[in-house]
Amino acid sequence: MADQNVPGNENEQDPGANTQMFRAFVNEGETPAQSKPNGRILAIVGAAVILVIVVVLIAVL
Repeated sequence: MADQNVPGNENEQDPGANTQMFRAFVNEGETPAQSKPNGRILAIVGAAVILVIVVVLIAVL
């Protein structure tokens, strides 16, 4: 019977390397907890604030 633990065996895969590659893959897919706001979102929020201010000023005057 052939020894399967021969160091020169090209078909042998290192299970430790597979685990490390899997962990790297999992960690790569994580997204940051907080992402910076998009410019479009800031523009919409700014427009909404200005609209509320204008409506309040018209109601007061």
